[in-house]
Amino acid sequence: MASTAISAQGCTLEIDVAAAGTPDTEIANLFSFSGLDGEASEIDVTSLSSTAKEYKLGLKDYGNFSIEYHVDFDDAGQDDLRSAGVSGDVKTFRLTLPNGRTLTFSALVKNADSISGGVDATVNGGASLRITGAVTVA
Repeated sequence: MASTAISAQGCTLEIDVAAAGTPDTEIANLFSFSGLDGEASEIDVTSLSSTAKEYKLGLKDYGNFSIEYHVDFDDAGQDDLRSAGVSGDVKTFRLTLPNGRTLTFSALVKNADSISGGVDATVNGGASLRITGAVTVA
């Protein structure tokens, strides 16, 4: 059977800059992302008549989303990302995969000020996002 793996090459991440709630500006120079690492909470439903601990699942928590990019202080997407880290505004993001599928989510920008560099290296930045609400896959 042929692989159905999706290449990460060609993925884009957009943030809502011009219109709140509508991802419309690409965050340039993205080279790495990871996330949706949350999980549902556990609700303890154990009673005095239980013979062992009993649980039900609570609400789904989509967790965090992290990105790394080559720093460009003239890029509108990166600039808005850094601004949201200061303002605390909830931003809407859309990750578009090369096969056309999208993942759209709202998030708080916890940190967009991380920067690194070195000999024979580019100046890289990173951001950590806290997803709030559900993720829509289309």
